Amino acid sequence: MQLFEVSDTLNQPYEIYLSDTKAFPLHWHYYSEILYIKSGSIRITCNEKSRILREGDLCYFYPLQLHEISPTEDETVEYTIVKFDFHTLTLPPAHQTKLYDYFIHRTTANDFCMIIPKEELSPEPMTTYMRQILTTYQNRDDFYSLQMQADLYSILIEIAKKSKKEIGSATRHRNDTDFTFHHILEYIDTHSGEPLEIQDLAAMCHMSYSHFAKLFREHYGRSCKEYITYIRLVKAQDLLLHTDYDINYIALETGFFDCSHFIRTYKKWKGITPKQERM
Repeated sequence: MQLFEVSDTLNQPYEIYLSDTKAFPLHWHYYSEILYIKSGSIRITCNEKSRILREGDLCYFYPLQLHEISPTEDETVEYTIVKFDFHTLTLPPAHQTKLYDYFIHRTTANDFCMIIPKEELSPEPMTTYMRQILTTYQNRDDFYSLQMQADLYSILIEIAKKSKKEIGSATRHRNDTDFTFHHILEYIDTHSGEPLEIQDLAAMCHMSYSHFAKLFREHYGRSCKEYITYIRLVKAQDLLLHTDYDINYIALETGFFDCSHFIRTYKKWKGITPKQERM
């Protein structure tokens, strides 16, 4: 089981479409993603925190951010999805740093996805922007690429203006570090069932242990060790709920030292034992 799926890789700079999907399992991807709720409601979960989005609410998922969608009591839901990769956009140099601060970099204080409720958005402009970008994407006329960037910039500027995210003035390591951590997270996802040492991951990035640990926490709001444990727990939970594998087998398959270690860690995470999870 991998949380990152190759099918989630964008084959073009943008994907925009309407969706009525009520549930999407826990996953992550390299690109950014915007959800704008047209009608109904959905529950989103990100970094083990949940929030219900209703008509007019907007949500922005950062690149590499684990998240899932689950249904609410509403029978139907419809929302616009905008997927795009910042690294393929032609950003004006004067605004690149500011946009990266808002839409790429996360901190410990901002470890949840960015949510802007209907009450804080300007509903008429955002509805217009979403309708316009969907039309542009579907029509693909001679000015498609230019119009897409213009539409996307309008949406991003509106989000940034309404966002309460605090942007620090400290200089951050960008681009190279971002891409390095992309590969590290994919490596952790692929090899989470094997022994993983932080110092080995740091060496893969050509960093010292302390520097790697510091940058990882700055980027993802948790230590690398905590992140590895979380990935293992999520995969173990999936096997508990969707297979009849023996608990001891699941413990070893997902990278825990032994069954006792798995049970203790799982109970600390969920408040119940793996056996109780299956009841």
